[in-house]
Amino acid sequence: MEKIEARSVIKFLYLKAYSSRQIHDEMKAVYGEDCPSYGTIVRWKRNFQTGHMSLTDEPRTGRPSLRDSAATVKKVEDLILEDRRVTIHVIKHETDLGYGSVWKIIHEELHMSNVSARWVPRFLTPLQRQTRRDLSRQMMTLLEQDEENFFGRLVTMDERWIYLYDPETKEMSKE
Repeated sequence: MEKIEARSVIKFLYLKAYSSRQIHDEMKAVYGEDCPSYGTIVRWKRNFQTGHMSLTDEPRTGRPSLRDSAATVKKVEDLILEDRRVTIHVIKHETDLGYGSVWKIIHEELHMSNVSARWVPRFLTPLQRQTRRDLSRQMMTLLEQDEENFFGRLVTMDERWIYLYDPETKEMSKE
């Protein structure tokens, strides 16, 4: 349930002169576990009683959250794509964000992780997924056309021979 939706229901039931307990019971019956807590209902009913009829949160003091800005996320992504070996400290200085904010953008917004000192996406991009789907369909078409010779012509990687040599241990050579 969205915050605005819950607040509008609370406001509606408040205007119908329901008590906080009645509002909670009514919402619990309709929305089940998705219902806001009783404390939230009491707080918003108190807001409405004091004349604050707006359903949105009041602006707060303090530093605005730059992490959620789409432009900031795009700037961090551009820095990473420019140099996959860039560190969080360099990004921090380039964007004037805190270390934790940069870390959250990289891991939670861009879904990247650091592998061998390089930033690598954890999930495929929509373009990569579409390319894989197209290639899989082409492979299935080729398989259906010539099933007998398909696997003989399929090359998946370089063929290399690796010889396994198991040297004797000192204990083995003593025997």
